[in-house]
Amino acid sequence: MSDKKTKGLFSVFGSIFFGLSIAVLGSIFVYGLLMAYGRAKETRSWQETPCLIVKSEIQEFRPTPNSPFHYVSVVEYVYNYGEKDRTGKSIKRVDGPSSDRKRAEKKIIPFPKGKSTQCWVNPDDPDRAILKQSTLAPMYTLWFPGLFVVAGIGIALNAIRRSIKNG
Repeated sequence: MSDKKTKGLFSVFGSIFFGLSIAVLGSIFVYGLLMAYGRAKETRSWQETPCLIVKSEIQEFRPTPNSPFHYVSVVEYVYNYGEKDRTGKSIKRVDGPSSDRKRAEKKIIPFPKGKSTQCWVNPDDPDRAILKQSTLAPMYTLWFPGLFVVAGIGIALNAIRRSIKNG
């Protein structure tokens, strides 16, 4: 096998590997966005129920003595579902601490103590409720990582086509 054919073979395999790598990475992001959309869409079928905010505050903590403060938005509310009074603690489906106090405060502003509002209750698990539904935006941004999938497959197919043509 000549040196030129060896270089051409490595070029083809390199292009195929590169294209498939780009396609796989794009597919991972597409999958992640589809999962986020599915979770957000699921809560749209939950039962809307009146609730009353009984606690709304910011709690601060330090994970370790030398780490900066973390702030947690704490909102508790009571609601009646299935002829039973229940307590909810989730603002959104996924809540987490913030290192920015203002961001944590912003989360609880719409939910002051004593406010009557609506929450969404999971009919399959009535002890699970949320005050705010997640955005459906992941579905609208799917096109961007989809471009990487299409481009990666295109790069790999073009490399195969060139190798067959130059055969």
